[in-house]
Amino acid sequence: MKKLTNILTAIALWIAFSTTVHAQEVLTNQDLIQLAKMGMGDAILLSKIKNANNDFDASTAALMALKAAGIGDAVLAEVITAESDPARKTVDANDPLAPHKPGVYYQDESGQLVELLPAVTSQNKDKGRITNILSQGWAKTTAISTLSGATARAQFYTPPPFYFYFNQQNVRFEQSSIGYYGFVQATSPNEFTLAKLDETGSNRELEIGAYSNIGSESGISEKHSKPFAIEQVAPGVFKVTPSSLPTGEYCFVYAGSAPAAGSLQRVFDFGVN
Repeated sequence: MKKLTNILTAIALWIAFSTTVHAQEVLTNQDLIQLAKMGMGDAILLSKIKNANNDFDASTAALMALKAAGIGDAVLAEVITAESDPARKTVDANDPLAPHKPGVYYQDESGQLVELLPAVTSQNKDKGRITNILSQGWAKTTAISTLSGATARAQFYTPPPFYFYFNQQNVRFEQSSIGYYGFVQATSPNEFTLAKLDETGSNRELEIGAYSNIGSESGISEKHSKPFAIEQVAPGVFKVTPSSLPTGEYCFVYAGSAPAAGSLQRVFDFGVN
C-alpha cells in the first residue's frame, strides 16, 4: 500500500512539474526557425503557437527571416496574431528593447531595468534681486527652480546608459499606460536637457533664467547643460549615454517646457558620487 502511495505521489508530482514547464514555455522567432530546420511542418508549428505564450517579433524584417527559413504563410499569420494578443504575449521586462510605458529607465548592477522616477520642483524664486535693485537694474537677477532634498534617490558611481521610451514604440499590450509630462509631446531625447544642479545643502537648485536692464533669457543656462550621446535602438526607444560627469547632482528636464516662474515641473534627477 505504501509503495502504491509513493508511486501515485511521484506521478502527481511529475504531472504538476510537466504542467508548470508547459505553462512557462515561451516561443520566440528563433524557436520556430529551429523547429522548421528539424523538419517540423506548419501544422505542428501552429499547434505550438496556439498552446504557448510568446515573445515573437512580427516586424517586417523578422517575418522575412521566418519566410526565408521555409515557414508558411499560415504560420506567419498566426505569429502576427499571437504577437499582438496581450493574453499570449510574454516580454522580458529587463530587456531594453521590450516595450515599456513612456519614461526614463536604467539597468542596475544586477541587470534589472529600473524606472527613474521623476521629482517635482517645489518652488521657484529669484536670486540677486537686491543687487539688481541697488544697481538700478544693471546687475543680473537669476530665476531659480528648487528641488527638495540634498540628493536624488538614484545615486551612481558611474552614470549608466539611460533608456528613453516614447509613445511611438509598440505598447499595444499596455494600453493603460500614461506617459509622464514631456513624454506625451516629445518624440526623442533631443528635446530634453541634461542639467547640472547647484547644491545648497538642504536643496538642489536649477537656474532657469535671468534678467537685467541689458536683457533677459529663459530656459536652462548653457553653463549648466551637459552633453550626452543618443542612439535609437528601436521605434520610440533611445539609449542615452551622458558624457563623463563629475561628482554632483543632475537631472533630465524636458526643454519644451523648462521650469519657469510661477510653474512647477517634473524632472528626472540622479546623482553621481
